[in-house]
Amino acid sequence: MTANSFLEYFMVLFGWMLNNALWQILLSTGLFALPLVFKILGIWLKVREEGADEGNKGVLALPRIEHAIYVSFCVMLFCCLPLLPVDISTIKFDSSRAKQCGISVPTPQNSGYKGLVNDFDGKTAEVPVWWYLLHMVSKGTTQAMIASIPCGNQLRQLRFDVQNTKIRDPIVLQEVQDFADQCYSRSYFKLKSTNSQLSDATINSVGWIGSSYFLNTSGYYDQYTSAEPRSQWPYDNTRDSGYPDVGRGGYPTCKQWWSDGTNGLKTRVLANLNDTTKKELQREYSKDQWEEMALRWLVSPRNVGLSGSGDTYAVSGNDSTSGFAGNITRLAGTVGLGLKQAEALPGFDAMKQALPMIQALLEMMIIVVIPVLIMFSAYDPKTIVTISFALFALAFITFWWELAGWLDDRLITILYSSMQEQGLSASEPIADFMSSPRDGWIMNLVLGMMYVIFPMFWLSMLSWIGLKIGDMAQSLSKGASMPQEAGQQGGGLAKDPLVSG
Repeated sequence: MTANSFLEYFMVLFGWMLNNALWQILLSTGLFALPLVFKILGIWLKVREEGADEGNKGVLALPRIEHAIYVSFCVMLFCCLPLLPVDISTIKFDSSRAKQCGISVPTPQNSGYKGLVNDFDGKTAEVPVWWYLLHMVSKGTTQAMIASIPCGNQLRQLRFDVQNTKIRDPIVLQEVQDFADQCYSRSYFKLKSTNSQLSDATINSVGWIGSSYFLNTSGYYDQYTSAEPRSQWPYDNTRDSGYPDVGRGGYPTCKQWWSDGTNGLKTRVLANLNDTTKKELQREYSKDQWEEMALRWLVSPRNVGLSGSGDTYAVSGNDSTSGFAGNITRLAGTVGLGLKQAEALPGFDAMKQALPMIQALLEMMIIVVIPVLIMFSAYDPKTIVTISFALFALAFITFWWELAGWLDDRLITILYSSMQEQGLSASEPIADFMSSPRDGWIMNLVLGMMYVIFPMFWLSMLSWIGLKIGDMAQSLSKGASMPQEAGQQGGGLAKDPLVSG
């Protein structure tokens, strides 16, 4: 047996453990036989209601009762009786898609679910033959279809990982605030006051504190310095001649403060990224590209606010700047507050993470109640067919999500590639996607359709087909006893003197 998500890896086993417990309760209490009693009683009452021309009532009832018992026995044998043992070591977490696309995925034992591995270690469940075969067919078909989809870049997943990274060190967090006040605001004010018009590329570049324009253009970060001593840089008489030497370090230029090796703010901010996210970014993009993508989010006012007390350099009341630059920061804060409610809406990134978990929980729920559903249906084959289609449809949803992810990647690439045609550098459009917590309404509608509406239509279609085929199976099971009954009725009529005369 295989699983496509970490939670499914455990929930499938847990579901079958509860399934076994429920079936054992039905067996020990004798409740499993109660539907058969009512079914046989119903057949007997139906035969008694038929006319005298139908033949001997006992002979007529016997094949119907035998047929009901045989069908129920087969259903119990293949669909209710636990036979094939399964434990946590025999369930395989399917990583074939990750290997196909060159992605490193940890095993459940090496993930945050390690505690659940310990909880289920040594516990065994048993699976009826039919459901074991159905699981193998469902997962095999799903994986074969997934393998036919081209590999994507998982851009939205990367953005989710980046945007769930917070600056943990309060000292670094405060330093980001200081850098914005003492370097970025001053440089931005100078840029606005000395230029009558800016190009699109410049406007996009200067939209964050680590701007390559301010770092590489003379008169900005190479000229402005920290207004406070920084212990990472020693006092330099030439550079710091206008500041007092208080014995607590020097006053680095903004360029040094941001870019200077291991002491630079840039390096210390990037240290908050976990190794997995960093490797995924390095696999897809060049060093300059992935660093800008991550940094634009990590030092953004919104993430700084989430990482700290809620005050950011865009809304802080402790501005060391004044005049036009101070007004800019306060205006940014006003706009940010105006969009606060929109940003608070549930994100599709979180939805993508939640959907496989919901899928695993639904699978567990269906597995647990299988004995009760079959028992209350009086072991009707129609119920088996309906449940089988429901489980197959639920397992196959994984394919639709993989397809939706690939289409989403293509749409994001197309959308942000079109921005490059406007004269922006290659790294800036996708960096904007990584650092923005919102998508356009059109992207949200399309993504919602792919991840939610696709599976809903699929489940609806398979449910309808399952009901129709279930009706056919029920008709066949009833029709199987008709020839035998007809023969017996014909024999009775042949012996009737009125008929023979």
